[in-house]
Amino acid sequence: MGILFLALVFIVFIYSFVHRLWLTPASEKPMPVERKVVRVEVLNGCGIAGLAKKITDFLRIKGFDVVNVGNAESFEFPETIVVDRVGDMASAWSVARAIGVNNVIQQRDTDLLLEVTIILGKDYGDLEPLREILGGD
Repeated sequence: MGILFLALVFIVFIYSFVHRLWLTPASEKPMPVERKVVRVEVLNGCGIAGLAKKITDFLRIKGFDVVNVGNAESFEFPETIVVDRVGDMASAWSVARAIGVNNVIQQRDTDLLLEVTIILGKDYGDLEPLREILGGD
């Protein structure tokens, strides 16, 4: 009699486990995590007219939120730089990978209200993902 009772308890336990694991209602299942939208500033640091706008359009297609476009403090940047502004290097690297840049630095500035700044340098034509959109520039 005791073995029959233990077998019944075991079967109920297994049924409950399987039911919870595979038959959980959709409302109780965790929602998928949405990808964080990275806010980006694009600054022209090489002096090529219209370059920042072209890169902005490219980044928006890739899902980044470009919130500011303008000129850097000079047009003498030899290399394109991606700058982490909030201590989120993962976001900075995601932007860097999108445009083919390996030069990522951190300069926090929470007053900017964005995560990443791109300063386009004179090497913009060497950035593999951008060659197609830049055409003959």
